[in-house]
Amino acid sequence: MALAYNRHELKIQQIFNDFNDGVLIVDTSYQRRSVWLDRDKVRLIETILMGLIIPEVYFWDAETDPDTGKTITHIVDGQQRIKAIAQFINNEFKLSKDFLIDQEISEKYGNKYFRDLGNDDKILIWTFNLSVVRIKDKNMDEIRNIFYRLNLTDYSLNDQEKRHSNTWGLFADLTKEISELSFWDDFNLFNYGDIKRMKDEEFCSSLILLARKGIINQTNQNPLNDAYSDYATNYPEYNDDKNRILKWIDTFKQFYSQENKSFIRKRTQLYTIFCLMDYLTEEKIEVTSHMISRFNNFVQKYNLFENSSDTEEMSNPEDEAIKKYKLASSEGVNKIRNRKLRYEILKNYVMDLTV
Repeated sequence: MALAYNRHELKIQQIFNDFNDGVLIVDTSYQRRSVWLDRDKVRLIETILMGLIIPEVYFWDAETDPDTGKTITHIVDGQQRIKAIAQFINNEFKLSKDFLIDQEISEKYGNKYFRDLGNDDKILIWTFNLSVVRIKDKNMDEIRNIFYRLNLTDYSLNDQEKRHSNTWGLFADLTKEISELSFWDDFNLFNYGDIKRMKDEEFCSSLILLARKGIINQTNQNPLNDAYSDYATNYPEYNDDKNRILKWIDTFKQFYSQENKSFIRKRTQLYTIFCLMDYLTEEKIEVTSHMISRFNNFVQKYNLFENSSDTEEMSNPEDEAIKKYKLASSEGVNKIRNRKLRYEILKNYVMDLTV
């Protein structure tokens, strides 16, 4: 039986041209996002300039046009390295001295773009060989599995990244569509670490479950795993759920301010706020300045209590309710009981109801 792969070397020049020409591509349907920091990119180029070995990359010839012979090749593993090399050659970042490790390299190449390098150094990069594992005779399901297994390390795929690499379908499509809304960036609701490990997509998946099933117990990954599977091919409510979440977002924008930003950015609180947004939109309740003021007041009091260890009961029922909210935000945050308790307390406070 013939081997299903072969190993060979390709010059950066050929890989760069294929990548720029769109015949060497990244399939984002199963790949994690390219989120390398400039530090990572600079140190990769430093390694190349030092003539050291970098890890091999994995390619898969996915399809060939029978008339032209043009083959589309997927980067199964190594997209971050190839993108970083292409970006440097395209003068999209410089070799910042802050990130270079080798003293000699720092003195010679520090703060230079590709265009600033001498001819010999440019040729060194163009002719540098990357070790390529070319996968043959595999279908897409097998390629997804290969990607998954290539990342079975202690610091590799988390649960959301595993779903992304192993699962596709309508629920996955909606998750991606919601997570790519400019809203999340505009309001800076996810940090670099969240985005790098796809925690933003995981949160958006939870919002879709909120739209579909209301507040549920989510202490493990089973609800999300089941949703990715159950709504992969049969999801007639796709647009209804999408539009529902878009309405929540429009309502949410009225409550956001820089003063309550740190509270809102915590995923536990963000989920609770979206529960409130669901209530307001479903009941067709218009947001008033009084409601916004009550929300801001709630956040201010919560922040005062957040670092407090005082567990004594308080005479003010509203303050006591916020204390209970704090406790429901500190442990078992995804248990249905604590989720519902937080939602009810926040709703009653904002709506000025009995707490």
